[in-house]
Amino acid sequence: MRALLVARKSLLEMAREPQLLGLVLLMPLIFLIITVLSYNAPLLVTHPIWVINTEPGDTAVVDALLAERYANGQPTFDVTVALMADRPSAEQALKEQTATALLIVEPGNSQEPMRSVTILGDALYMRFYRASVILNNVVRQVAEREARQPEIVRVVEEPLDPASPQTEFDLYAPGIMIFALLMIIPQTAMLVAREIRWSTLHRLRLTRLRAWDLLTGISLAQMAVAVIQVVVMFVAALAMGFHNHGSLLLAIVVGLAVSFSAIGMGLIVACFAQNDGQAANAASTVAMIQVFLSGSFYQLPSITMFTLAGHQIDLFDIFPATHGFLALQQVLSYGVGLRQIGFRLAATLILSAFYFVVGITVFQQLQMKN
Repeated sequence: MRALLVARKSLLEMAREPQLLGLVLLMPLIFLIITVLSYNAPLLVTHPIWVINTEPGDTAVVDALLAERYANGQPTFDVTVALMADRPSAEQALKEQTATALLIVEPGNSQEPMRSVTILGDALYMRFYRASVILNNVVRQVAEREARQPEIVRVVEEPLDPASPQTEFDLYAPGIMIFALLMIIPQTAMLVAREIRWSTLHRLRLTRLRAWDLLTGISLAQMAVAVIQVVVMFVAALAMGFHNHGSLLLAIVVGLAVSFSAIGMGLIVACFAQNDGQAANAASTVAMIQVFLSGSFYQLPSITMFTLAGHQIDLFDIFPATHGFLALQQVLSYGVGLRQIGFRLAATLILSAFYFVVGITVFQQLQMKN
């Protein structure tokens, strides 16, 4: 009962302070809007490409590009055939990203009888990265046919199932939800540091409220915030065009698992802060580092350390948010159930419990004994 009263007190404090509401709700919503504006293109894109064919009678490459289709029948490329004199315009289109790639097809000569195909594009442009793989496959198939070699391998792209993500936003939205949950770190640090600054822990000796009741109450309040965050972000994402394929209830369970670690890290930061403002700033840094290293904003290269129960464990899997993001993405974007995310959810719970226990222990050692 005492812990519930503390939780009620903490929730009322957050409701009365606009900066706290902005930290945990408004900021993630702003990032969600930025994400939908930046990454709302469909995953199956008809790439506009330019082809400069120096030998007009040789149309094998152009014909193969025009015939390329996705599994649903959508054309893969929108081909613009140009002359060598148009190369400056084509390169300008690449710079402006109105074209994905430029192919230059040159015939062979007496010294090098084979046709030469050069693919130009911006290596940092994600659409070129995707299109270049398909372009290389098409050019290889043309070369094998002209050399009268039997086709050994054909690469065919097919979606996993009808519940697969349809837009880039479908893949990135769960990461913004993890970002919102990690904002619990600075919020917890601020609330606990404020209690320390107000000498609440000293006054506890004059009351029947124990320190454990105080920490439990704050933790319950943050868990309630986590549920609100997941629901608000989920509804906002749906309103912005997110294609949900999973269970909101299961997403809330994943969110609660991530919130345990956020509360523990907030307690750790609060122990070393001199005031609540400093605690919020330091904890925000901790939260943002995890957002980036967990892959919530963009995919990081795999740095595999070992394999556990058939699952690849990477360097940054030490963070519960990494497993939480993968679990949340699989639930909402791919529509999987509890059984399929069992390993990731278990890893999130175990790591979150570890950080939570460490946070409680550090708080006991540095604050309660004093």
